[in-house]
Amino acid sequence: MLSYDMDTSTDSEYNPCAMIIQRYILSHFIKIFLGASLVLYGVMFVVQWIRIGQIVSLEDLDVLLLALVPLAVFVLPMALIFGVLMVLEKLSTESEIIAMQACGIRLRTLYAPFLAAAVVCLVLHAGISTFLGPLSMQKIQQRLVEKAPEKIYSFIEEREFVDTFTGVTLYVESVNQVARQLNNVYIETGGNGRTIVSAEKGTIDFSDSGIVMRLTDGSVFMESGQNLRYITFEEYFFTLEADFRRELRIRAADALTQPELADLIEETPKPKLIKEYHNRYAFPVINIILALVGMQFGIQRPRSPRHTGIVLGLGTILGYYLVFLLADRLVKGELLNPVIGAWTPNVFFSLILLGVFIWRRSGRGRGGV
Repeated sequence: MLSYDMDTSTDSEYNPCAMIIQRYILSHFIKIFLGASLVLYGVMFVVQWIRIGQIVSLEDLDVLLLALVPLAVFVLPMALIFGVLMVLEKLSTESEIIAMQACGIRLRTLYAPFLAAAVVCLVLHAGISTFLGPLSMQKIQQRLVEKAPEKIYSFIEEREFVDTFTGVTLYVESVNQVARQLNNVYIETGGNGRTIVSAEKGTIDFSDSGIVMRLTDGSVFMESGQNLRYITFEEYFFTLEADFRRELRIRAADALTQPELADLIEETPKPKLIKEYHNRYAFPVINIILALVGMQFGIQRPRSPRHTGIVLGLGTILGYYLVFLLADRLVKGELLNPVIGAWTPNVFFSLILLGVFIWRRSGRGRGGV
């Protein structure tokens, strides 16, 4: 049986079959890559809908579509490794690679389309990380923050103490979303003077001046030093301020392009900001690493179980994420330099790949998959 190890022959004679086979491999790869991208985007679309669905509706479909741009930094590498692994698995389990090698086609020729695709993904990934992604996040943030007050009732949970509003703790017994009415409202403010407001009913309106809560049939208890005041009212207006960026879990750094992030680091050189800056250069390299992982482990024995490539791909992505998470925790704990922390996952997996390559070249890895 022919070996699956890299052919190191120095014969440089042009093989007319090479281009045909490369186009054949590339066509299969593109189909799987696009299919995997659609599936991944579908899953992430649902996740984003759950996350911001309380703010947007189908009329705001452009916001959800914009959210797919920064998500490409996760979709591209995952679709890439699944494409490489599944194409090589198909070629090897159906003995096509054996036939190709019998025709004098080297593995380096078979791998060329994957490396080219990895480079394209790296360039796209870097462009999205440093420029297109932050610009999309700026637009998304602007739209969501503008629409959030209109959907203010969505942020209020029944029988829960809500701190969405600045300096205010809000408790509501029940919320009538249709009538846009609050029942049995309790408000407590902090600061120098403590104020407690309770009312039987209330509504929230949004105007150019801000968010205003209109309360009816209630009382106000105010405490300032040694002074205590108790007032009852039929109607009471209460102005609210809210940080919707925090409620929507929008990080400030996500909406900054690379030059803007560099300016922020000059003002406040926090380790997490420095790591975020270098992550945008380090993370795109994962496309090359995952392509190499796929090429090292994608070829299977002809009679081996199908779909092992998917398992290997998921395992590789999970391993990379765990190393990334560990480095992130060490940076936040100031136990690791943020620049080193950004590149740690790439270095770790590069060393693993180098070890596997040396092991296989030594002959001890021969006879494996």
